[in-house]
Amino acid sequence: MSTILRRTTFIVPDARAAAAFYESVFGWTRFYDHSLIAKAGFPPVGPNDEPVELVLLKAEDPRVGMVGFLQYVNAPFDTAVPTRRTKVRMGESILVVQCDDVNAVHSRALAAGATVSMPPTDWTVPSHDGKSVIHLRSMSMFDPNGIYSEINQHL
Repeated sequence: MSTILRRTTFIVPDARAAAAFYESVFGWTRFYDHSLIAKAGFPPVGPNDEPVELVLLKAEDPRVGMVGFLQYVNAPFDTAVPTRRTKVRMGESILVVQCDDVNAVHSRALAAGATVSMPPTDWTVPSHDGKSVIHLRSMSMFDPNGIYSEINQHL
C-alpha cells in the first residue's frame, strides 16, 4: 500500500491572517487560497455543508511539507483563541520545522506576535537508529492562534 502524508491543516478563526504569520516567519508561500464549501463530515463539525476559507502554504518541496489553515465562515463552534499559552495539551499537534537559522526565526517570530516558550538552545537527540547523536539548536513557540511549534536547526 502506498500512502503519503501531504500536510496538516489547523482550524483557525482567520485563515489568511494565520498564513501571513508563517509567511513572515518562515518565508513559506501560498499554494492554495480559496473559498469553498466543506462537505458535512469533512471534518465533522455539524450536520450541514459549511462555507470555509482554506489557505495552504508550502515550504521547499512542491508536494509534501505543506500546512493548511481552515476558517469556518459561520463557525458552528466556539472560535475563541487561547491566549498566552505556555503548555501543550493531550491530543494536540506539534508542528516541527527544520530551518537554517533558528536565531533569525526566533527574531521574526517575536516580531510577528509569537509566544516563545523556549528561546534558542543547543541540545542533542539520538539518531533514528540510536548509533549516533544529532546536534540541534532549537526553539519552541505558540503562534498567535495558540498552535505549538518546535523549530530545529541541525548544527
